[in-house]
Amino acid sequence: MEDPIQRSLMDYALRALARRAHTSHELLVKLRRRANFTEALGGRVIQRLEELKFLNDSELVKSQLADAVHYRHQGHLKVASKLFKKGIPFAQTKAAWDELKKSEELSERDLALAALEKAKKRFENLPPQKQYQRRAQFLASHGFSPELTFELAKPDDRL
Repeated sequence: MEDPIQRSLMDYALRALARRAHTSHELLVKLRRRANFTEALGGRVIQRLEELKFLNDSELVKSQLADAVHYRHQGHLKVASKLFKKGIPFAQTKAAWDELKKSEELSERDLALAALEKAKKRFENLPPQKQYQRRAQFLASHGFSPELTFELAKPDDRL
């Protein structure tokens, strides 16, 4: 027979996962706040959720990167920063980024240019120096590498 405390932790974890996807680290942090939590019980709950495929950190990373690329026009550094706060190591995000780049023949440069194109109206009527500053801030805040940011921030007829 299953432990009632483990059952209540599992129910709580499933309710949390029903609201949105969590990393295993995030879910463990949530479980730690529950009464009667022990590391052993928490580990068993996380392990069982992974067995049932309700919890999969690598799929979550791939999903977050794909959303950032296709819908939000963000670089991998921004996504890596967000995921690091959720307990995903930078190396795992970088590996998933490299895999996504290969599978979709994606270039960070093209992604940055698409982001700039989308935000083009923000920079149109600014003097050249201010335009450079705003474009650089925009690209940096969207998680693109510093080299690419400084290269593409220069105002010219590209956009």
